[in-house]
Amino acid sequence: MVKQDALMESLSSNLHGFLKQIGANLRVPQKKFLRDGFVGLVRAGHPIVCQMGREIPNQRSRYTSRVKRLDLHLTAETDFDERVKESLPVIWLPLVTEDTPLILDLSDLAKPLARKMDYLATVRDGSTGDLVNGYWLVEIYASIARKNPFPILLEAFSHEAPDCPGQNPIVLNAVRRVFDLTDGRGVLVVDRGGDARVFLDDWLDHAYRFVVRLRGDRHFMQFYAVSEQGQWIPIEGRDLAERTPTPHRWSRVVKSKGREVLRISRVGWVTVRLPGRTDVLTMVVARSPGNDVPFMLLTTLPVQTPADAKRVLRYYIRRWECEEGIQFLKEQVNLEAIRTFRWTAICRLILLAMLVMLYLARLWENHLTLAERLIDYAQVLPHQVDFMFYRLLTGLMHVLNACFYLRKDLL
Repeated sequence: MVKQDALMESLSSNLHGFLKQIGANLRVPQKKFLRDGFVGLVRAGHPIVCQMGREIPNQRSRYTSRVKRLDLHLTAETDFDERVKESLPVIWLPLVTEDTPLILDLSDLAKPLARKMDYLATVRDGSTGDLVNGYWLVEIYASIARKNPFPILLEAFSHEAPDCPGQNPIVLNAVRRVFDLTDGRGVLVVDRGGDARVFLDDWLDHAYRFVVRLRGDRHFMQFYAVSEQGQWIPIEGRDLAERTPTPHRWSRVVKSKGREVLRISRVGWVTVRLPGRTDVLTMVVARSPGNDVPFMLLTTLPVQTPADAKRVLRYYIRRWECEEGIQFLKEQVNLEAIRTFRWTAICRLILLAMLVMLYLARLWENHLTLAERLIDYAQVLPHQVDFMFYRLLTGLMHVLNACFYLRKDLL
């Protein structure tokens, strides 16, 4: 049985501490907007200003005044975003170690019916595969624990914006900013597309550790002992993977359509170089029954034993957490429901949505007892689940609503 008053007091104190940390550099009006925007977004469930205005804590003022105040703060050309982002590492940076996966991904913010929003660009809708109007999102998550990704960077960009340098510079800049904060700690994990030469060269120049999935058309240099000294011969990645033996067996239990399934793979590896470079890399190759194309990963991590190769594969498996993270933001926070026209407001609402997910991740990692009490208060079905953010957000929303219904002062 959850004691409602005690839970509201605990949550209010915890949420106040979180907002105080990330709002340490803000001015007083900005701190009020941070509180109102966060609470309004959680209670409304949509990043829609008119709905958020109904749910913010200050109910003494008129509804039209609350909406106008929110809109002014969203569209104001201030340093609010920069000040908040400067404070975010206080939350996640102490949890990042040498072996923490830092998952990089590109997603989309599809707005197929939009016509007048600022800097609309053409993006590929990840749900349908169609080319529609919208914006691109660059996202980086720190996988502190399994199924608990910390969103450490989530930013929108548009090729139509006048100051947009292009997709590759934006991605490279995002990775550099994160590794500058971690002092090189962490292992970058990237899906296909991350094997572009411009990315690999930059990450090797900065000595970042990474695990990248290969498309197969990248050319490498393989060492052949054709003479006493031997030589490095160019070869396409797909051909090299076909020739690489995979003598080591790897089995794991995965969930597929609600059932546990045993999957068996064969694993091998080969040492390679990039043309024109002397950096030693490793291609890890995995084969599974029913798949004709071998699975290929390129890494800077040392691979000398089957355990090392399996470790590299586990890094890539954890990349799926970023897919669950962006799906959570689109389904539960309704990130794609943004309706404001102004580019500044769009970026600011995305930042508020990221803060909601960051708070839930912090709650699950550092305040497990309070998180479990929230889940109990939400009265969710007692099924075993891996991704707890849905349940945590439901509990958070119900407790905040209870505070307002009982006319208790929050924060």
